[in-house]
Amino acid sequence: MSKLFLGAFLLIVTSYACTSWVITPDYSETGTFIVHKNRDWGNGKEIDVKLYFSNIEKGGKYKVLAFSPYMLFNEKGLGIIDTDVPDSIDGPHNPAFNIGSVFNLVAHYCATVQEALETLEQLVKEGKKPRRDHYTLCDGKETAVVELTSGHIAWRKITNGFSVHTNHYIFPEMAYLMKGTSLEGRIKSGTRFLITQNYLVKTRNEKGKIELRDTLALSRLQDNEKYPDMCPFRNSTVCAADYIASSENPALLGTLLICPGPTRYTPAIPVPLAVTTIPAVLENGEFGRLAYRLKREIADAEGIIARFNELEQRFWGEYIANMKEAKTLLDNGDKQGFLDMVQKLLDKQVAEAFSLMNDILKGELRTAL
Repeated sequence: MSKLFLGAFLLIVTSYACTSWVITPDYSETGTFIVHKNRDWGNGKEIDVKLYFSNIEKGGKYKVLAFSPYMLFNEKGLGIIDTDVPDSIDGPHNPAFNIGSVFNLVAHYCATVQEALETLEQLVKEGKKPRRDHYTLCDGKETAVVELTSGHIAWRKITNGFSVHTNHYIFPEMAYLMKGTSLEGRIKSGTRFLITQNYLVKTRNEKGKIELRDTLALSRLQDNEKYPDMCPFRNSTVCAADYIASSENPALLGTLLICPGPTRYTPAIPVPLAVTTIPAVLENGEFGRLAYRLKREIADAEGIIARFNELEQRFWGEYIANMKEAKTLLDNGDKQGFLDMVQKLLDKQVAEAFSLMNDILKGELRTAL
């Protein structure tokens, strides 16, 4: 079924306070790249959050798994996410190369980070005037962060440690191009940058590695007393995802850990990139709408998060064990057996998470929270 949602949606809506980070293999518990995105939409706006297969580019080379909004992962294991940045002195962009069209160009036609970088560079060099933005790219073997205006591009491959982006340029050769950003906007973006960076430094120093549970906790961090409306989680966060890349087989062994709704009201669910069928409640947005109901109706998010943490730890343990067993099938040439096994677990875990959220809303668990 054709999905036109992403392309149309990206044309008309602007994001406000996203936060993203890259954790390299030497810092991560998984020994792989982890790319995280917290999507914020501003002013508490509720939007549909869906997981689906995108075929916007009917002539595209690669099948694409889309976690809306603004997160695409193709069948080669190349992932692309973004964070919005201010207007630049380079002037307006060509509407034919807005965020949605650039996303689709990369995801549907590029197999590697290097190919994606060359594609983005070509847009600028040929005077195509793409919309300004920041992109993070990852293909399992390498990752890069890119800052873009209609006339300039700068990028870095991140090989060790971690990298954080919020809603401003951080490369010196790009920062001078910013214009029209309010002092309040810069303070909020810079504060989220420092909160995120300091959290990751502290976590790594204390544990030696950054765990997936740490990125989840960071995506839900809230301190309205000390940092009102400035944490990685804000009142208007709509969804989040970690891409746990695989250098061995990015297309089949790469994993998304998705929060398909406001992060403090949604359990994280592991999704293999190899999935062939999307559970209906994720594809039609029902899961995200249920999360918004929790946000509106349950005052104590901390109690919900505690229940989610229990579920998430079990889910991840099940996922690791299942993937290990499924990989044996793959190694023995039984790709269909592999696909069936990972699909069955995804369906089960989505149903369990959805059931827990419904139980909370119905009142069975409200008194315990």
